[in-house]
Amino acid sequence: MVRLAFRQWQSVLLVIVASTCLLLSFFHINLGVDNPAVMFIMICSIMVLGVPHGALDYSLAVNGLGLVSISRKIQFLLFYLAIVLLSIGLWLLSPISGFLLFMFMSVWHFSEDWSFDVGDRRHCAIAVWLITMPALFKPNEFNDILSVLWLTTGQIEIVTIASQFGAIAASAFVLFGYKRENIVLYLELIALLIILTQGGILQYFTAYFCIIHSPLYVRRFVIKVPMKRIEMLFQLMAIMIATVMLLSALWWLSDVYKIDVGIYAWLFIGLFALTVPHMLLVEKCFIKT
Repeated sequence: MVRLAFRQWQSVLLVIVASTCLLLSFFHINLGVDNPAVMFIMICSIMVLGVPHGALDYSLAVNGLGLVSISRKIQFLLFYLAIVLLSIGLWLLSPISGFLLFMFMSVWHFSEDWSFDVGDRRHCAIAVWLITMPALFKPNEFNDILSVLWLTTGQIEIVTIASQFGAIAASAFVLFGYKRENIVLYLELIALLIILTQGGILQYFTAYFCIIHSPLYVRRFVIKVPMKRIEMLFQLMAIMIATVMLLSALWWLSDVYKIDVGIYAWLFIGLFALTVPHMLLVEKCFIKT
């Protein structure tokens, strides 16, 4: 199976980032999120490469679902909002349920990124590997993140152990199906693992999201949706500016009023709530049609 040129460039970029992490670690340069330079690079990457991932949902729905009339567009927006609110309600009622739903949907959603490289069930195993590997290599950091998300100590322990077993099982499944033509795919996984071990969980997911997942989504969007490039650019810029303003306001509030770590839980819950309808929309427009 011949790889798309677009994917080849993604692989090259990911390997370059991983090699840079190794080089910086060799010189004992801090790659943690407490390094302002690392945080700046991550924020810029998310704003430029990550935000477009969900900023085009309305245009995707209008074109992919054939929303012509004003009433149908309003119905879609109300339905989208209802899913967001239900997702927030689920997390407030049962954080563990919300988190597990987020994990399962992420595996389902991310598996499509690897479906072209491996045409069998291994693309699901790769997605499981991607989601669970932090629990295996960064268990303390993984536990710290879960504690911020309102999970109890017992729930954190169960989720961590289950994720570690999942990572081991997924690794075995992926390695068992090794094929020489997929060598670049395995180099990508090694590169992600280097970023995880030398940097951290947030750096790991930022690299995957901004280098692999979001660009693939935008590429599929451009192919699927007959939208003028200038119109798409303006739409993306508007969302990016709004996001920058929101993050700046939250940063200022947390600094001036000394808001505790709970603000990060709300940011994650907001991300979860927006991700659920986005994943359902992508499934409907890209995968089933």
